Amino acid sequence: MNTNQLADDPIVTAKDAIVSHMRWKITLQLAIALNEPLSPSAIRAIQHSEECPIGRWLVSQHTLSIRNTAEYRDLAARHEEIHREVAQIASLINNRKYGAARRALDPNSSFRRASQAMASAIMALDSIQTIAIAS
Repeated sequence: MNTNQLADDPIVTAKDAIVSHMRWKITLQLAIALNEPLSPSAIRAIQHSEECPIGRWLVSQHTLSIRNTAEYRDLAARHEEIHREVAQIASLINNRKYGAARRALDPNSSFRRASQAMASAIMALDSIQTIAIAS
């Protein structure tokens, strides 16, 4: 499964950040549906939160003026939380526990709650400073 593009899409707007985040859900769902492990590059992006588009934006020069805000800190925490959730699901997938991985994506799962919290945190931060980066 080719997921290399997931780590390379730049964040230009809050919508882009949410779309980038949602691509992980789709990638996980595809891996489960196809009974395929995640690629080494996908696993690396999951394990290193600062290497995904949102992570790169969070540590970029574009956030220097907002790093002391509650909204920034909340998004950073939600970002780490979602990486932990995705790592657990990725481990299930790569250990061929597809049923458990599928259940981990259920609407009432901790992944879904973390996913919704992250999307809300992105929008909250965008309300105090428009999310935008060049690359």
